[in-house]
Amino acid sequence: MRHPVDIAVMFLALWLLGSMVVDILTPKELTVYLIAAATGPAAFGTAICYWLRIPKVDFAMIITVLWLVASMGIELISPVPLPDYMIPGALVPPMIVGAALHWHRYRLRRRADAERGRPLAG
Repeated sequence: MRHPVDIAVMFLALWLLGSMVVDILTPKELTVYLIAAATGPAAFGTAICYWLRIPKVDFAMIITVLWLVASMGIELISPVPLPDYMIPGALVPPMIVGAALHWHRYRLRRRADAERGRPLAG
């Protein structure tokens, strides 16, 4: 059973850990407090979606959107330009989710074609 206190503690720990990791990867002018403020709404939204038992595919899409919004927020509040390696850090998670969704859709289509008796292409 998903108890709200357990969910809150779990996502609070993940939010703190994520803020500390991003703090290590960004310039010293961008403090952990600024990063935590930029990523806090995304962590809260993810926790709410987890508590509401959103389906896995929808949950993955929501996390991806919130991650992109948080990375844009970090870029917006940063007093100095962020390093170039932060670009892949912001874009790789949505690309992975997109690839997984396309693979899932491809597998479902092949399974539906096989059940209907159509020849499998490819």
